[in-house]
Amino acid sequence: MSLPTLLMMVLAAAVASVAIIALVHLRYRRPLQALLNSLEKSPSESEPTSFRNQDAPLVTRLADKIQQLQESNHRLHQQTIKDPLTGLGNRRLLEQRLEIALPLSRRWMNAVSALMIDVDHFKDYNDLYGHQAGDDCLLEIANVLRDTFRRETDIVVRLGGEEFLVVLLDAGEEDATRLAEAMRGMLQAVGIPHQGSLVADVVTVSIGVSTTEPGKPVSLEDMIATADAALYECKANGRNCVTSRRVIDEPTAVNG
Repeated sequence: MSLPTLLMMVLAAAVASVAIIALVHLRYRRPLQALLNSLEKSPSESEPTSFRNQDAPLVTRLADKIQQLQESNHRLHQQTIKDPLTGLGNRRLLEQRLEIALPLSRRWMNAVSALMIDVDHFKDYNDLYGHQAGDDCLLEIANVLRDTFRRETDIVVRLGGEEFLVVLLDAGEEDATRLAEAMRGMLQAVGIPHQGSLVADVVTVSIGVSTTEPGKPVSLEDMIATADAALYECKANGRNCVTSRRVIDEPTAVNG
C-alpha cells in the first residue's frame, strides 16, 4: 500500500469520526440540555461557581453536575452512618459492616469480640458540670477509643448517650480483654475531673466483653446481649473494671 493511499484512508477515517461526533451531538444535545436544566432547577447554596458556568460545554457542565450530586449523596450517606457528636459510627454502620464481616470471620475460623463500654456515673457528671461539659467528655472518650482501636477491621460506634460499642473481628477473649483494659486505663490517665463519681475523682468506664468461639455462628444481638451481661457483672463488682464472658462462661473480672 502506497503512502498517499494510507494518508487518504487516515483522512477518511478522521472525517468519518468527526461526522459521527457531530451527529451524536445533534441527536443528544436536546435531551442532555433538558437533563442539565432539570438538575439545575434548585442549585445548592454551597455549589461551586464552576458548576453554574453557562459558557462551559454542555457535556462538561453535565459531568460537573453529576460529580456534585455524587459528592452530595456521599455526604448524606456519611450523615446516616455517623454519630453527629463524636464522628464515630452509629448502629446503622455497625449493622452494615457486620452483615459482611461476621460470615467471613466464621468462615475463616476467627474469634469475634464485642466490648460494651459505659461511662461510670455519667448522669451525675452532666448534673454537676452541665451538658456542654458532658459532650466534651464524650468527645474525649471517642478520641481515646480511636487511639486504642486503630485497625481497619475494628468497628467503633456510639450507641447513644454514654454507651459505646467496639467489635473486634479477629480477637479472642485474652486480646479483647487486654485492649479493653488498656482503653480503660488510658481514659483514667487522661484525668477528666469527676467529683460526682462514687468510683474515682476522674471519669472512668466499665467494660463488658463478649467473645465467640472461632467458627461459631453468631449474631449481633447475641454479642450485645452477652456483652451487656458482662457489663452488668462489671457494675456489680464496683465499676471501673473489665469483665469478660464467652457465651455461657462464668464472668471474669479485671479490676482497675
